[in-house]
Amino acid sequence: MEIIPKKICREMEKNIYHGISLLKIAIVILWTLAGLFFVNKRTSHMYAVLFGILFYISLLALCLLLFRDIKKYLEFPKNSKILPCFIGYKLDIIVIYPLILMSIIGAINNILIASGLFPKAFQDMNTVLKPIEFIGRIMILPFVAFAEELFNVLLVSILYKKIRLPGNFRLAASILSAALTFGILHSIGWGLNTAILLGLSYIPVFFATLYTGSIWISSLAHLYNDLISVSKTYYGSFHYIIIAAICLIPFVWAIKTMVRKTN
Repeated sequence: MEIIPKKICREMEKNIYHGISLLKIAIVILWTLAGLFFVNKRTSHMYAVLFGILFYISLLALCLLLFRDIKKYLEFPKNSKILPCFIGYKLDIIVIYPLILMSIIGAINNILIASGLFPKAFQDMNTVLKPIEFIGRIMILPFVAFAEELFNVLLVSILYKKIRLPGNFRLAASILSAALTFGILHSIGWGLNTAILLGLSYIPVFFATLYTGSIWISSLAHLYNDLISVSKTYYGSFHYIIIAAICLIPFVWAIKTMVRKTN
């Protein structure tokens, strides 16, 4: 029995980071836990923003310092035959694929919310932000997206190294364990139950990163998803219009391009 098709599994295993070590990843995890603890103390909104930016920059720097050759995951993915082309390779990577991935994450989240698994407090959460707070959150999001996705590469790689299972069960177990760990690390601010469910909804992100060997698609999906979440807290119900506009424009562009090619 195969959980992941062989061809896809081989591509993903090829992109596992093999320069991992338990001691170094333990240092990164401890730094992450300490940073998340202080970020969530929130003595003021400005404190959370400034400390958050410093923390995520330091996390990114620590990963690059301890695992110097991991910077290859930061490189823009080269033109490859493993991904179908919609409107052009670069635009697909920057727009189409992140939006598709973001939509999958959103669908999983909505299913979990509809099932009632998320705590009621999370479902009803709708913090009203002042303009300065909104700008502050927008500033921190790019640092969050790229630092966390690079951290996730390390996380899934160390688990892949330590887990011993036959066939592609090893890869599947590594991704599931990494997603759960990623979720649990957010329990400081979200609570354990919510954090685990959010981690489970993040499984497709690990697939995207390992399949492409780059954090670009996953980081941009992460960034776009967070931008929409923040817009919801600021614009209220109007965030659905923002989502529709963001998602509709590139797909209309893709359809027009494909129609033009057939003429």
